[in-house]
Amino acid sequence: MRYRTDGQGVALLTLNRPERRNMWTARLEERFYDCLDRAAADPEARVVVVTGAGDTFCPGLDPEVLSGLSAGAAYTTNRRPQTYATTIPKPIVGAINGSCAGIGLAQALMFDYRFAARGAKFSTAFAKRGLPAEDATAWVLTRLCGPAHAFELLASARVFLAEEAAELGVVQQLSEPGQVVDDAVEFARGLAANVSPVSMAMIKSQIWRDCETTLEAARVRAQYLLRLAKEQPDFAEGAASLREKRPPAFAPYPGLHL
Repeated sequence: MRYRTDGQGVALLTLNRPERRNMWTARLEERFYDCLDRAAADPEARVVVVTGAGDTFCPGLDPEVLSGLSAGAAYTTNRRPQTYATTIPKPIVGAINGSCAGIGLAQALMFDYRFAARGAKFSTAFAKRGLPAEDATAWVLTRLCGPAHAFELLASARVFLAEEAAELGVVQQLSEPGQVVDDAVEFARGLAANVSPVSMAMIKSQIWRDCETTLEAARVRAQYLLRLAKEQPDFAEGAASLREKRPPAFAPYPGLHL
């Protein structure tokens, strides 16, 4: 993994196994989640962008690992869940620069917003390996593109391109090849410069957690978060910047129990 901040509120995380096309391993998984933890605690990071080294994002599990698993080997122990990115209290933006399949797609689906390079190839892949839809991919795909489209993508395990992914809602923005990281970083900088870190953390939590509850439960939780937000310096700064007709100058995310 590579980790760097840009001085404008963005942490860029790069899956860095170009010699293996960034294929997933237990070691890469551990390092990736460690980098997410680092970004969560980093006052220089308000928004996280994730991409892959070279011309692929992550085409799935490394075949060497898959061979061992099919022979009965253990993958790893004491893993963090594959939904871990949804628990990070900062927005995570995917910059999908190439092939994204299997566990690579599962990771990307846990991001909050996704850019993809035109022509990038996607596949769920699981059904062609005799596996179920892993790691909540069925849950997320159903909410992104509806049950019928989710079923077809998962059951067929076919390859589909970034252009179709955008039509289905699997990705939100298309970029020209070679431009996807710049586009994602520009988007992330806009959030970092203009939006309250407290608000971003609360809204992310609401989006990922409240869809698991009832409408009334979501309303009640929103009232709790509203009271909590009004106690934070971001609320005073947001009101002052509006009153004084200037851009807001929010402090780094303080860390809240949401």
